[in-house]
Amino acid sequence: MALEIPDDIKDSVYRAWMPALMTTVFEAIKELPAKQRKAILTKICLTCEDLAMAGALGIQPGMNWNDYVKFVKEAPAPIGPWTIKRSKSGEVYDLTYDATIGEDGKPMCHCPFVLLGIREALPECCDSGARLSGKMIAAATKKRIAKTEVIDSPARTGCAVCHYRVCTKK
Repeated sequence: MALEIPDDIKDSVYRAWMPALMTTVFEAIKELPAKQRKAILTKICLTCEDLAMAGALGIQPGMNWNDYVKFVKEAPAPIGPWTIKRSKSGEVYDLTYDATIGEDGKPMCHCPFVLLGIREALPECCDSGARLSGKMIAAATKKRIAKTEVIDSPARTGCAVCHYRVCTKK
């Protein structure tokens, strides 16, 4: 049971305390051995993916292919816009997002934690973008996903785009 908290205090918690606490959590995660670090980051990223698929970014459950393509092409930064290319066979999808450019002139990861300044981009989290792309393609096309992969990203390759490839099952 949650305590009833006045809106001004809730606002303070959400604007200052939660970001500060998440920054501390991510700093502690960086100090963990690689296997534990990856496991915890994957759990966090899976939660982000679930929130995105539940409508947090504007992706609505049950979107059909045409609605999905329209949404990602028209989504404002930092959510979009995205370019989607589908192979002739219809089994391979390439999703590309032109990264937001930071004040330092470098491309930024599109992770909400990075965009909010809570943490720096972590290459391990790029897999989440690929998985989310796969989940979105699966939902919009009703196809099962065989594989997702990161082709390019600011955190992994220094590229100014996030480029994910999604392969569906035949």
